[in-house]
Amino acid sequence: MQYRQIVIPVMVLAAAFAGYVAGYATKPTPQQVLRGHFDDFSMVPSAAAQENKAENRAEVLPFGYNSPRQPALAPDAPPTTYWNIDDIKKAHGELAERAAKLVAQAGSGGSQSIGGGPVHIQTRNFSMFMLYRMHREQPVPSLTKVNSVWDDAEMHAGAYDFYVITGGTGEMIVGGKIANRQNLVDKDGPVPGEYRGQPIIDGQTFRVKAGDWLLIPPDTPHQPKPDAGGFSYFIMKINVGIYPWSLVR
Repeated sequence: MQYRQIVIPVMVLAAAFAGYVAGYATKPTPQQVLRGHFDDFSMVPSAAAQENKAENRAEVLPFGYNSPRQPALAPDAPPTTYWNIDDIKKAHGELAERAAKLVAQAGSGGSQSIGGGPVHIQTRNFSMFMLYRMHREQPVPSLTKVNSVWDDAEMHAGAYDFYVITGGTGEMIVGGKIANRQNLVDKDGPVPGEYRGQPIIDGQTFRVKAGDWLLIPPDTPHQPKPDAGGFSYFIMKINVGIYPWSLVR
């Protein structure tokens, strides 16, 4: 009797253990979540590795970010683009010639800004182009109806302005406050986040020439004051985030 009391529980435990082993052996092997080294960010998800081999046979990259199931990181990326400095200098001369003709024409408008040259790129994150600022000897009404030889100062809530001066000389007045500040108005009405007016009060003056760089943060007043002969510049507008490009000028 005592023997049976000992053997039966042992047999029950043995059967339970055998069932556990059999179940574990037939269970799919769990995928390792990450493998690699944290110190050099070389972790590669096993699941992502299998996915890439099966679906696009691409190189296995960290975190599976190249998975076709994920949205493209740069869906509107421009192609690799090269600009020769000789073409940039040529564009400066051509813009200066256009400006000289315009400034001599009656009713040519109050803006000193002329676009052109070989740089034309627009993406969801940034835009790149060239501008030329002409020099006026006589005042004309600005966009905000101020009689001045200078274009109005500007403020952009939605973008950084990064300048590379490509020709000519002049001044850039940056910071301070814009007197007579007004919302920019276009054909659809006032443009939120875009301001114009002049003069700038308590701004910082930078003398600029070809080769100089200047970064202007969002919501910072800035006003170009070109010397005789004007100056041109490459400008990159960098979007502050998911800001509507329709509101960036």
